[in-house]
Amino acid sequence: MPPTSLLPKCLPAYRLLVLGLVLGLLVLVLGPAQSPATAADESPSTESPATSAADTAASASTTDSANTGASGQDSEASQAADGKTIVYGIPGLTINDIDPVRTPNLYALFSDGAAANLNVRTIGSATCPGSGWLSLGAGARAEAGPPADPDEADSTATCPPLSAPSTSDEAVAKAVDNAEEDSASGSGAGASSDEYLAEDSARGTATAAIGDFESIKEPNVDSGYSVDYGMLARLVREQGTTNPTGNDSAGDESQLEACVAAEGPGAAYAVADENGIVADYTDDAAATDCRLGLVDLGSIGSSAWLYDPIPEYSYTVPVSFDREKRVAEADKRLGAKLDEVRDSAKPGSAEPTIIVAGLGDSSSLPQLRAFIASGPGYEPGSVSSSSTRTPGLLQITDLAPGILDQFGISSPSGISFDITPTDDAPDKRIDDLVSVSQKSTTIYQHLSTFSLLLDITFYVLFILCGLLLSRTVIGRRGGATIAPTVHRFLAWISLAAATLPMSAFLAGLFPWARLPQPGFGLGLSIAVSAAALFVVSLLPPWGRTWRGRVAALSLASFLILSADLITGSHLQGNSLLGYNPIVGGRYYGLGNQGAAIFIVSLFIFLGLAISWLRSKGHRRMVVILPLVLGLFAVFVSGNPSWGAKFGGTIATLAGLLVLLALVSRIRLTIVRLVLIGLASLTVLLGIAFLDWLREPGARSHFGNFFDQIVTGEALQVIGRKLGANLHIIQINPALAIVTPLAVIAILFFLRYLLHFPSISSTTRTGRLTNKWRGRLPQVFEDQDIHFGFLAAATGMAVGLVLTDSGIAVPSTGAMVLLPYLLALSAEHAHEKVARSGGTTGSDSRLRRGSTRTILMRAEAPEMGADTPDDSPETPEDSAETRTDRA
Repeated sequence: MPPTSLLPKCLPAYRLLVLGLVLGLLVLVLGPAQSPATAADESPSTESPATSAADTAASASTTDSANTGASGQDSEASQAADGKTIVYGIPGLTINDIDPVRTPNLYALFSDGAAANLNVRTIGSATCPGSGWLSLGAGARAEAGPPADPDEADSTATCPPLSAPSTSDEAVAKAVDNAEEDSASGSGAGASSDEYLAEDSARGTATAAIGDFESIKEPNVDSGYSVDYGMLARLVREQGTTNPTGNDSAGDESQLEACVAAEGPGAAYAVADENGIVADYTDDAAATDCRLGLVDLGSIGSSAWLYDPIPEYSYTVPVSFDREKRVAEADKRLGAKLDEVRDSAKPGSAEPTIIVAGLGDSSSLPQLRAFIASGPGYEPGSVSSSSTRTPGLLQITDLAPGILDQFGISSPSGISFDITPTDDAPDKRIDDLVSVSQKSTTIYQHLSTFSLLLDITFYVLFILCGLLLSRTVIGRRGGATIAPTVHRFLAWISLAAATLPMSAFLAGLFPWARLPQPGFGLGLSIAVSAAALFVVSLLPPWGRTWRGRVAALSLASFLILSADLITGSHLQGNSLLGYNPIVGGRYYGLGNQGAAIFIVSLFIFLGLAISWLRSKGHRRMVVILPLVLGLFAVFVSGNPSWGAKFGGTIATLAGLLVLLALVSRIRLTIVRLVLIGLASLTVLLGIAFLDWLREPGARSHFGNFFDQIVTGEALQVIGRKLGANLHIIQINPALAIVTPLAVIAILFFLRYLLHFPSISSTTRTGRLTNKWRGRLPQVFEDQDIHFGFLAAATGMAVGLVLTDSGIAVPSTGAMVLLPYLLALSAEHAHEKVARSGGTTGSDSRLRRGSTRTILMRAEAPEMGADTPDDSPETPEDSAETRTDRA
């Protein structure tokens, strides 16, 4: 029966399949797994945001795991602090700097409190101290100017100096006048500053102003990020309440005021409002009555980073630089400040909360920095947040919301600190955090090398595919003899190359970062993982055929990625093809390159499996298998608590709908492809809407994107992500070239151009593509394998358009897809290459008049057995065999 006669019977079933698919996706988000910060989100509340946040802060925030979403029971250790909170910023400080002998003060705080590695990425690749302080106060990524000298724009070893604020009446009056002008013109937030300045500053503080604050803000104007300068200080002032200093204190003199005291130029950056006005500037934050104090202890410099304010705020590193000496000096300064806190404490005052953070980099090599919190609510353990969902990992934009949550104040992001307590000794905790930090640094350093290796591998396969499978090479005298050997050799090389991308993820199972040479350990782990995958693909019974080997490798890749996403995406993080905590683009879920492998592996396996099932007569399973496995893939990718991949989920869903339509013999048209895309987008927007209904701190990337649509920031975000794609092409043109090369491989090596109505073998283009004949086209004589290939190509195309930094999706996918295709071509290695010759007239007329989709005519061989055909092939037979069927 012709396929077109099946259309009326298949349409109702197809509609039911699509309806079931949509309903399944909606069920996905009706009760998604809660993120760590959603303990208070299970039931609606009629309380005000401030009250709700206060209740959340008063409840226990410790968890058994950062990914379980379950909060611990209330305890005295988890209550909000009643005493002062003082944040000491030491840009450049890492967990590895903490030592019981060299840094006794830091070690004591670490032993008694919770700690984490801190991502300090703002806008540039490396974060200057001023940018770190500015980001702390705004709770968002920000870069501090003034802009670099154009002659030094490419230098990674310079930073603008910090401008110390002035408390003179003239400087403050000038800043106030600017604020009034902005308020009158409606271009600024000067009104709130004027209203506050009308009041007296807190005891021990004075109003100050940072000169030329406009130049400091200038780098953020066109950055694509919204920066609310001084957000932390403003919310403490507006929503904070006075607190008694202790249970034994009474009277107005014992009250802590709702203000933020800033000590040092960096702290002033964090507290300053849009006009550079610092409401409470001081020389001793510990002696003030403010609930929150920010203290700039200076930066730990290095020989490659030309600033260091220890012992002064000069930000100039001497020629002879000793990092350990500088760290020890920073610890001494911290110890002196802690003594001042104890000396300034009033009788009966509550225990203070001390936070130390490495707010920025101190060298041209970005690294994870240190975060330590000690005091009420911070028992020994690790700190995380809902934005990272990783124990022992924070980002700099989490600090302001976490501190506000500690005070019972709601913040725009709704993020809070999650503490995971532990009984491990301090040295063991330090080793664990240092291992993670070392892992991130090593991945960051070797990422370009691994990408270059994959690029070279792809290019070599591309060239071999063009030369070794060309008729002009293999079809010469003796070509029929060497062709099988060439095909099989190329297939083995391709199968081995196909294991490399997945081995980059599996390397995370090995503790290579703890070796004396982490770089060597990383390379060894990748080699062992690739060898293990290669052996798995050769195991019987599937290892007896090329189809079975490719099916086994693609299924293993899909299942490994799925299991990783379900269990917390540990292999995705700190992976050469995943995401790096130092970069900070993503901390959980499915990354772009992982999504490419996920999509290609899924549909290549489904194409091979459907072919095998159809050959066995399992007609129902031909539809049931892709439906069940495809729904599972969409569920894993789209669940906000698992994959949380917006563009990747749409890409997977679109590819699945295309595959189901092809398997059901439904002819695809442009209109139907557009409808498939719109249906996929609608379903994902529904998921994003339901995720958006949760509290801000509990949302994933889905809910955050929908919130950006509601607030009107979506276009700004999309523009920034398009810029990121262009930046990727600029810094890694080899990766960008992979995608067009893959298209060329498809159009020329597989000779798809000959199936377009306006192109035939008699045209110039046809004669060019006819030179690459080989055996690759015979792979797609099996319709079901062809369907799987088209579904994978659809998914990669959608991922390119809808995914941020989407150029990585088809580029990485091509590095897996091409090796799979070359390996499958060895299935026909026993067949002889057809001799040169023109195409028959009947075949030419068929090709020129054909407007039908490529559906090659051939019985699909079984996945588990070879079907050799030793009879020679003539040009006439080849033309008949390749006649299109509708």
